[in-house]
Amino acid sequence: MFIGDCETLANGLYLSVDWLSFTVKDGMSYLDVVSYFGLHMEDFQIGLNGRYGYKSRIQHSIYPIHVLYDGNDDMGVHVDVSGSAVGYFLNAYKEKKTCDMTPFGELSYSVESFDSTVLADLLKDIMDKGQLTRLDLAVDDFGCNYYSMEELTNIFNDRLYVSKFKKWKLDLEKGKSGTTGHTIYLGKRVSEIMFRIYDKTLEQNSKKGNEVNDNPWVRWEIELHKERACAVALYLISGNTLSSATIGILANYLRLIDRDNERDSRCSTSEKWNSFISSISKLSLYQTSPEKTLEEKKEWLMKQVAPTISAIYRIDGDLSFIYDLIDNGSPRISAELRHLIQRALEGALYDA
Repeated sequence: MFIGDCETLANGLYLSVDWLSFTVKDGMSYLDVVSYFGLHMEDFQIGLNGRYGYKSRIQHSIYPIHVLYDGNDDMGVHVDVSGSAVGYFLNAYKEKKTCDMTPFGELSYSVESFDSTVLADLLKDIMDKGQLTRLDLAVDDFGCNYYSMEELTNIFNDRLYVSKFKKWKLDLEKGKSGTTGHTIYLGKRVSEIMFRIYDKTLEQNSKKGNEVNDNPWVRWEIELHKERACAVALYLISGNTLSSATIGILANYLRLIDRDNERDSRCSTSEKWNSFISSISKLSLYQTSPEKTLEEKKEWLMKQVAPTISAIYRIDGDLSFIYDLIDNGSPRISAELRHLIQRALEGALYDA
């Protein structure tokens, strides 16, 4: 069974899933969650301080896997899986789902579709049992066959790019021995999508100390949160490839150009950029919000407004304030609400 968390393109770029964060909210304890995804409690350090509002946390002794629990009743159990741990986590999940020996003397893995991957199965399982909160996709350019960080910095300084992101930021970290970090950010950390491009060799050397690696290596990372992460997960669950998701997002949000027109949007795409994205089509993550129904608006009123109205009723002792609300709101009913009213009335007549 194909794991699906990495892929090498024909142009030499290496793609991978670099982070998974999710919350399980179906009543499972942290012990249940650890076991369900194929992990073992004896591999974890226990009794650690929590984070993100959770009081408690356990951490895998070798891999960067954190399980947080003991939060409010509606917080469930949260799991963070980062970097090198993603492959380990997927293999543990695969082994958990691997059945006993078949009549032919082999192990089998239960799948819903022969086109599926372990990654797609895991993402579906996560979304069935809770909520995916973060998904990072990485593109590694080993050997800097396309862009060095210095070249990219010049490209952005010279505005030789078109992007959906309004701003970019350069972050240079300095140490006693010189530059220890070189990163370009596109987008904001608080948003649902952000790009991070950095010198991976510098990052590794800053951690290893005396073990210097001279091999050039630039990494492009797409950090996705909440609805954007879920949109990509559904795209992968539907049978699409990691390359069409990762490079498709890059191509949709960024285009490097040649300055052959005064207007950026009319400039030709750089041939190197065309080679970098390997003719993969753009992937838009934009999703139109579904039209709110009257029932949903009633539910919102019940949850958000009802306590305040109840308090006012207790003070006034009558419903005069409610009648004032109705009178005041009637001339201000929007076109959207009139449409919902008309549709509800037509439905009532049809049912009659």
